[in-house]
Amino acid sequence: MIKLSNVLKFSCIIVSTLVLSCALFLGCVHNNNDQKFNLIPYPSEIHATGGTYILPTNTLTFENGSVDAHFLTLIKSSFTTIEIKEGTKANISCEIVDSDTIKKEAYQLSINNNGVEIKASTHAGLFYGIQTLRQLIQVGTQGSSKIPMVEIVDYPRFKWRGMHLDVSRHFFSVDEIKQFLDYMAMNKLNTFHWHLVDDQGWRLEIKKYPKLTEIGAWRDNVGFSANQDKGLNRINSTPYGGYYTQEHVRDIVAYASDRNITIVPEIELPGHSAAALVAYPEYYCNNAGALKIWDQAGVSAGVYCAGKEQVFTFLEDVLDETMALFPSEFIHIGGDETPKDTWLACPDCRKRMKEEGAHDEHELQSYFVKRIEKYLNTNNRRLIGWDEILDGGLAPNAAVMSWRGVSGGIKAAEAGHDVVMSPMFPFYFNHTQNHLSSSPGHSGISTLRDVYTFPIIPEDVSEDNRKHIIGIQANMWSEYMPEFRHIEYNLFPRIYAIAEQAWSPSTRSWDDFYSRVQHRLDVVKEAGINVGEVSYHVDIKVKPNYSDKSADIEFISERSDAVFYTLDGSEPKVTSKLYTKTFVVSENAHIKAIQFKADETKTNVSEKEINFHKAFGKPYKLKYDHAPQYDGGGNYGLTNGFLGVMIGVEAKPIEVIIDLGELMKISKINARFKNQPMSWVFSPEKVSYAISEDGSEFKLVKEIIPEQKQSNVNEIVEFLGEFELSNARYVKVVAKNVGVCPDWHPAAGGKAWLFSDEIIVE
Repeated sequence: MIKLSNVLKFSCIIVSTLVLSCALFLGCVHNNNDQKFNLIPYPSEIHATGGTYILPTNTLTFENGSVDAHFLTLIKSSFTTIEIKEGTKANISCEIVDSDTIKKEAYQLSINNNGVEIKASTHAGLFYGIQTLRQLIQVGTQGSSKIPMVEIVDYPRFKWRGMHLDVSRHFFSVDEIKQFLDYMAMNKLNTFHWHLVDDQGWRLEIKKYPKLTEIGAWRDNVGFSANQDKGLNRINSTPYGGYYTQEHVRDIVAYASDRNITIVPEIELPGHSAAALVAYPEYYCNNAGALKIWDQAGVSAGVYCAGKEQVFTFLEDVLDETMALFPSEFIHIGGDETPKDTWLACPDCRKRMKEEGAHDEHELQSYFVKRIEKYLNTNNRRLIGWDEILDGGLAPNAAVMSWRGVSGGIKAAEAGHDVVMSPMFPFYFNHTQNHLSSSPGHSGISTLRDVYTFPIIPEDVSEDNRKHIIGIQANMWSEYMPEFRHIEYNLFPRIYAIAEQAWSPSTRSWDDFYSRVQHRLDVVKEAGINVGEVSYHVDIKVKPNYSDKSADIEFISERSDAVFYTLDGSEPKVTSKLYTKTFVVSENAHIKAIQFKADETKTNVSEKEINFHKAFGKPYKLKYDHAPQYDGGGNYGLTNGFLGVMIGVEAKPIEVIIDLGELMKISKINARFKNQPMSWVFSPEKVSYAISEDGSEFKLVKEIIPEQKQSNVNEIVEFLGEFELSNARYVKVVAKNVGVCPDWHPAAGGKAWLFSDEIIVE
């Protein structure tokens, strides 16, 4: 109980400090029902009845027998600055009532002249009521405390309110896992997705297969060279790893259960499995070559052989021991980013495909997943996996965790499958929440505001199927966060946003939420939590108007500080244009925007270029679909005029035909591509341009073959093709993907990505 005591002591420090700073109330009081309280997540229904209930001493007395001894212990640790006792003259009554009256996890909290009354149908509801009470109490310094009189009826928006933590890339101790669970409990999050195994390490003791932890839990060195470049993981010459014994797991599962948190373990299959296959290579395809435990980000070739029957015996044995440890309804099987090349070359896998009538490798993965799901179902468990498990046909009772944007979630929900929305942007908390060079985590920003304002249920989900969106989850991948203080830095304050999105009604005010968060941050830091700085990032929103070749420009930021901007690419200053409202641009512009700190020191400069070229807003067709998570900002990702937002394809070319709508005279085509090798993104090997008047016969007008060289520079590479002025209605661009990461790359042989943000026609 030590960790719970510490973290909930920190919670009470927040309450007392807020009181001492007279910061309980957030807004002006127009009437009792309009009064705002400093609560996160905000209750579904709250009404101030006026006045305060005064505790004669700093003592909360619970009615005898209203809570059991264990729950009373948890309550005592929640209020470490206040004495807790039981008695007949109680000022707090906790009552379990019939479930027909109050739904599971819901509670009713009433504070009046007679004291405090909490009603719920479950202990979870009582626990959440206590968490709200904790935030309401104004701890006195002179022997008494007070609580505002309110009536609260509160219940969660979603039943799955999740946080994920990856312990494979970097290992975290039992105490650190418990600390993470405490942070969740304080914010009414109830599902901990524990990513226990991956290419970089196997962390769960399986007694029947001891080599999983004897070998699979350790890599030759800590790896992740990008961290060493930042001064992290300096010691890179000794074995690195660790694992959780089954006794550790039972302890953590019980600890979570006490806090009304269900742990959903993830046992990755069929891919992301190098650590297991190094330990037991007999479950790998015979023709696939040697493997090593991965020590970088990305995806290895470690995939279980789909043709060997003993593979399924092994996995069923592993799942048996996993299910014995975790009582959760769901078992997460991953299912994402599976390199299937080895299957296509494997005689055993080809034989399996023929036997099962699988037409391609995607249908073979579907067979694999369905077989595992059937086994889980026979053990009264449900399978959940990343949205790639949709490929080739989804197992009948499986649930989907949609990470590649929301399209997978939409597809699954419309097919009647339960869905947890967890889109990479903005719900991957391993992405930084500010632009500070010292911030740990992946490149790509996901701010507090991005998380709080993201629409959870897409409009494309029909009304009848919205019930299948069972929850949301934020994910914390640990490649570039080797220490727990880095996890904390990226968790706070965004945990407040995911908690309120998951619990509170969907209609909320950003300004009100941001104000409530501000009351917490200084105290969180004082309590020793390593908190990420709220971003000065200015999000430049561009809404193209294709009919008149213009665009509406809006600046959105987290802070209320003034935004200054320029349109000519020059650096903005405090003397530059001051943003006041949405404005229109109708000429090419290079927008730069910034907020300055109070002392006028510079922060991050946001920028976006807009080009109203001849293909602006014109429709196009891709021969190969882009990845769902890299859609370039919508249907016109390659012709929307603004630069920097990419479409992405994996291992395939970008081949596109643009319809200009009418015959035009053109003489230039410029396709832009990203080169970011350490993210597996490479500029193309070759780009060709062809034009046509009728869309049938195309004439090649330019072919560009750049010099191939080793480079890890992050840059935008332009392929400008100039040719004789010609009539054209259709423009065809073919950019050849390098296919696989080159020999010099840490992920040599892995599938390469090709990203493009715009095709400019002039």
